[in-house]
Amino acid sequence: MAALLNKTFTAHTQKVITKHLPLIGIGASETAKELKQPKRGFPTWKHWDPKWRLQRKKKVMKIELPKFIELKKDRKDDDRTPDEIRKDMKKEGRLPPRTFQELPLNFSCTRSVIDEYKPPEGDGKQSLLSSKALSEGVSRMMKGPKSIKHVRKLKKYEDFQESEFAQEAQSIYVEAQTLLQNVYKNQDRLHELVTEKAFPEMVHGLETKTMRWSVTETVEPARVVHIRTEEVLTSDNLFAQVTVRLHTKQILAIYDRFGRLMYGDPKLAKSVVEYVIFEKWISDTYGRWRIHGKVIPDWMEPRDSLIKTYRVPNFGPLPPEEPDDKDKSLKKKEDDDDSNIDETDKGGTSSPRLATA
Repeated sequence: MAALLNKTFTAHTQKVITKHLPLIGIGASETAKELKQPKRGFPTWKHWDPKWRLQRKKKVMKIELPKFIELKKDRKDDDRTPDEIRKDMKKEGRLPPRTFQELPLNFSCTRSVIDEYKPPEGDGKQSLLSSKALSEGVSRMMKGPKSIKHVRKLKKYEDFQESEFAQEAQSIYVEAQTLLQNVYKNQDRLHELVTEKAFPEMVHGLETKTMRWSVTETVEPARVVHIRTEEVLTSDNLFAQVTVRLHTKQILAIYDRFGRLMYGDPKLAKSVVEYVIFEKWISDTYGRWRIHGKVIPDWMEPRDSLIKTYRVPNFGPLPPEEPDDKDKSLKKKEDDDDSNIDETDKGGTSSPRLATA
């Protein structure tokens, strides 16, 4: 019954399609040939409705692919001229090879400190009313006009207020130092807070160490002590560097990979005076203030060295020493001397002979 229905449905379909196919330019003989059904059990890849066969044919575009095997052979013994090579590459849709290499240049930060600030000797320890502090204050006032020129140039690009910026700089510094406790996890955020110059300097040596850092108290409010601007390559490409004085109480503890304390104290808070340099690409619309470096004065006392952990080696017994040639010759000479002495002793102790007539 199923075979009879299938045969009846196939014959009816052929009649309907044969009636409408001449309208789209296909003959009856060609139609009968194309509509010949395959035997049962063999698949077919033809569409069940041949009405839009021409339109489906136009959708397929034949492309001549490059002859890769011949191209490999041509590379070994290629006698073509440069013009012929260019025409063949243009025909195959290939781009000409690059004969030079360009390296990207990054101008998001400078690689140095502009006119580094020199902090007064004994800052944070001596009184502001001492003679040395007063003389340094006068010398700083003499350099005021030079700083004013840089401040005016900075204010052309943004609304810069020293008191507000000092608080912002302190928050940036505290966040960056806190993120250093886990460099691998906070690496993306650190790049937003630290320049490309200062990043390797801050994370150096922390791969095999554990750092714990926190701020317990702000002894003095942060203040701006130095402002400088610099042009890079062109006059409209400006960078600004601001040095901020921070006086806080901090707790710092560094542990080695075995969990032993190397530097600092996890409970003792120390008073620290720091001069941190912040930089911004002010001519860039999306520039931001980032940590660029730190001023370390010459008069500052050296820091304590890290307490390193060493493994105690297991020493085995030493092998017996073999005598050298010189020792052998000396020993042989001593033995000869001893034998000579023995012979003389024997000769002196020999019994006296009797005299004969």
